[in-house]
Amino acid sequence: MTEKNRLFSIGKLSKLTGVHIQSLRYYETLGILKPAYVDPESQYRYYTFQQTRIVEAIQYCAELDIPLKQFREFLLEEDGQIDYARLAEYGVRLTREKMERIQKRLTFLETIQQEMLHAERCLQKGRATANFPERLCWTIPYEGTQTAPDFHGAVYRLIADLEKHGLRAGYNNGQMLLWRGGEIRSFLFIDIQETELPLESFPQILRIPAGMYACAVSRESGIRSAPQIFPELFEQDYGKTVVEVELFSGKFNYSTPVFEIRCSLPE
Repeated sequence: MTEKNRLFSIGKLSKLTGVHIQSLRYYETLGILKPAYVDPESQYRYYTFQQTRIVEAIQYCAELDIPLKQFREFLLEEDGQIDYARLAEYGVRLTREKMERIQKRLTFLETIQQEMLHAERCLQKGRATANFPERLCWTIPYEGTQTAPDFHGAVYRLIADLEKHGLRAGYNNGQMLLWRGGEIRSFLFIDIQETELPLESFPQILRIPAGMYACAVSRESGIRSAPQIFPELFEQDYGKTVVEVELFSGKFNYSTPVFEIRCSLPE
């Protein structure tokens, strides 16, 4: 039997590693930190100095969000070894994936901020001109307005149709008109998150082209009023993309939203 005076009590191990006693006990229940000795009378736990390295490695896993149950994959108890090479390699991969997710969230938040600035300019002046990036969108035919009784049911069908095909919805949605000569095609749209699926196989996908758009604030939903809002543009003969979205201002009134109608400018 190992002599207790050569071991650390669980309290001393806690002080050495900076890990709470309850956490050390939890590690034992997971089978990743077994005491070197358990006093048969007091049931108090004792540990070797070398086990501080195991606690350090467990904390490394916790910081990287590696599930603690996976730690046993890196612990070679029969040889008294921790496979730090595999643990570090796995940690690097997880960290890179986490950084990629954080970068996507940051890009999303920065985009939201830009949209709010654009919304404030529109609200102040009523009209504006802005440059928008291309948006890849899932669409369904729709002829109504965004305040019509059937609108929310149509949005539900739109998202359900997209998810049925294994895609994920973004956060931009609204109405779109493709005005080509005498032909007008009307849709509901929602943008699509990045995917590795071959998108060219989906006829439901349309692109809202990048470029300059004339923008106007509207207190009511009515995308087909675009010729009256932008008469100078509709006097010109070119293919137009008209979009109506809710104006995303810094203080968004979800009960009575304000709308923005955009019309693509001639190239």
